[in-house]
Amino acid sequence: MVNFSLILFLICVFIPIYSYVIFPWYMQLKASQKLPVKNNYEEVNTWPAITVVFSVFNEEKVIKRKLESLLNTNYPKDKLSILIGSDNSTDGTHTIIESFIQTHSNIILINYNERQGKLKIINDLIPKCHTNYLIMTDANVFFEPNTLKALVYNLRKKEAQLVCGNILKFSPKNEGISNQEIFYMNFENQLKHNESINYNFCVGVEGGCYGIKKDSFVTVPDGFLMDDFFITLDVISKKGKVLFEPEALCYEDVNDEPLIEFKRKIRISLGNFRNLNYYKYLLAPKYNPFAFAFFSHKICRWITPFAILKSFVFSLILSFYFKVFILITIMYGSLIILPIAAIYFEKHKIKIPLVNSIGHFLLMNLALFIGFFKFIKANKQSAWEPPKRNV
Repeated sequence: MVNFSLILFLICVFIPIYSYVIFPWYMQLKASQKLPVKNNYEEVNTWPAITVVFSVFNEEKVIKRKLESLLNTNYPKDKLSILIGSDNSTDGTHTIIESFIQTHSNIILINYNERQGKLKIINDLIPKCHTNYLIMTDANVFFEPNTLKALVYNLRKKEAQLVCGNILKFSPKNEGISNQEIFYMNFENQLKHNESINYNFCVGVEGGCYGIKKDSFVTVPDGFLMDDFFITLDVISKKGKVLFEPEALCYEDVNDEPLIEFKRKIRISLGNFRNLNYYKYLLAPKYNPFAFAFFSHKICRWITPFAILKSFVFSLILSFYFKVFILITIMYGSLIILPIAAIYFEKHKIKIPLVNSIGHFLLMNLALFIGFFKFIKANKQSAWEPPKRNV
């Protein structure tokens, strides 16, 4: 009993360490042994026609900057179309978009008179696109001049079916949980880049910026909240190439409010568990090396909250046999207050990096935990609303 509990305790402690430390380190080490291949945009004689697609709901704070960033890219203007679906916006979003349409005939706005949700709008917009190359994005993601060319270059020259953009988080206020979110996003981008170098795929694209060939796009079923990850897994299941492109730079504002971000993370985790249930067969050994990366990068993270909880239970059992586990159990118990402390500190703009970081990590794992039980209960999807914009 004692030995068994000790082994299980060590396994539970190892799971998050493996997923957040060992696996990323291994990907970095493996990628560092390969020569980098730079994009040669000069070898593209004719750039293909593309359509940038996204949905909006009450995005008056960001839509002007969004459209300006798209129109200011160096992609040939006669090859660029922008298709926007409005989920019955009630603010000034339509007025701003229509002001752009007056001087830019390549922008099309479709208004849906009843709330549809982002997923249904995107599924409806794709058949209306008349180009073979699509760029999927969000209203609060702003492109650099070379972003579109970098995405299309991978789709055309590197024969990828799906290309993940390099989204960098920023915070206009530099308050709240922004520093933790920025660090995590940079960490994820580097890991995906290394996966792409090592295996010609990355485990998941970011819905805020990715390129896809139209024939690789699939209609995402209702209830699958993480449509970008669903599409990634579909492409992988068909032996397609999913690349991360570091030169496809774009910027997304970070939500500074921990409770709003917490609710968003619950929604994300619910969507991830639905995707896992649908594509669990990709964990079979015949799908290696993707099965290995999928398990290491995603699955181990998704079971981390359960591993933390189980390790606490086993430390409590072991505390009756080993004095050192009394201290470990007390330490685990003290972790309970860290998420609460982190929320309090963020709200009152108190910066204690260690407390903020650990508290944020535990809070996001709590969101995973709640998301799992929402998945078990099979809650129905609610209409999509974007998080509060800072800009």
